[in-house]
Amino acid sequence: MEENNQEQIEQQQEEVEIVSKADYDLLVAERDELIQYKPKEKSEDELALETKQNELWDKEKSLELKSVNLEQFADFFNAQNSDELKSQIESFQSLLAEMKASMGYVPKDHVKADPYTIAEQKKDVGGMLQTKLVNLFK
Repeated sequence: MEENNQEQIEQQQEEVEIVSKADYDLLVAERDELIQYKPKEKSEDELALETKQNELWDKEKSLELKSVNLEQFADFFNAQNSDELKSQIESFQSLLAEMKASMGYVPKDHVKADPYTIAEQKKDVGGMLQTKLVNLFK
């Protein structure tokens, strides 16, 4: 096993590419320039804090939705702060109100009452005759 490791090390040493000093300096400068764009790795404390903030936001979101009786729709709200959540709740509630109104009972055979029917309901014989006579001469 030690022989295999030594052979691998020798092969790696043989594969080393020789580069001019100018090319090397260019590559190092380019690498150093790109390192500044690399995202910084977060420490365990920062990760724990981020997790706690996410948990706190989830609880706040669920309480806000529960206060307006929309907790069963929690999966549909994807706000990142309370202002966004409030605007989403308002738009959702207006949408629900429109849906309720459109799904309500609308009579299909409801006819607008004409003057004859109104007079008939009031048992006004004179009004009924007057309506018939007016319609007769139109």
